[in-house]
Amino acid sequence: MSATLTTTPARRRWPLVLLALPASVAIWSGWVELGQMAGFGIVRPLPGIADEFTLNSAITLPIGVEAYSAYALGTWLSGRPIPATARRFAAWSSLAALARGLLGQVVYHVLTTTGHHRAPVAVGVVVAGRPVLVLGAGAALHHLLGDDLTPAEQPAAELAGPVEHRTEPPAAETAPAARKQQRTRKHAGRRRLLADYLAYARAQLEPGVEPTPAWCRRVSGCSAGTSVKLAAALRAELANTPKPAALTAAPSDPERKEHAA
Repeated sequence: MSATLTTTPARRRWPLVLLALPASVAIWSGWVELGQMAGFGIVRPLPGIADEFTLNSAITLPIGVEAYSAYALGTWLSGRPIPATARRFAAWSSLAALARGLLGQVVYHVLTTTGHHRAPVAVGVVVAGRPVLVLGAGAALHHLLGDDLTPAEQPAAELAGPVEHRTEPPAAETAPAARKQQRTRKHAGRRRLLADYLAYARAQLEPGVEPTPAWCRRVSGCSAGTSVKLAAALRAELANTPKPAALTAAPSDPERKEHAA
């Protein structure tokens, strides 16, 4: 059965870019300003190494929060096989991150329009804890994506496995060749030694059969070089095997009469 491959047309990226540009400007400015109102500001991340290097820590809010929202949302809506636990976590965490991002923008504009230059304590606590929450959610989602897929989550092509193609042996295959092929499959799992070939050939040897190299190769499936050694060993065993003593012929009738007289 041949599988039918379906392809989807390439998606256009420019609508997403067009939507993201104005949103990113508003989100960036809102989070940076709210972070500064909540205590974020200029810091020296490398004291004693580069004292002149400074960084405004408020930029960590729009980068971390909104980046995780987009990452988790894409994981949730992805069509590729994903563990169910990871998909559920991505769904709830992306919605929570978007809701918190929306709440942060609303709080910033409310504080600005009401003339506040510093955020209340409650707002400062929530804003200060957001980078830690983003780090924990991102690490959890990353580890959940590494879980194994269950059989129900795996694609049908992977569950089916490779298709086994069987071919019938050719009609010209002879019986000795078939027996050799059967012995080869039987002993394919281990390496056969000379003693193994010798024991098998000895068991097949019948009275009156000459153990020639061709005969050894035919019954044991060994190579040409090994068959010569087998034939020599079997001939030596036959030569050293004592023959049974000949039975004394029974006397004929005339000879019996002479002995009786």
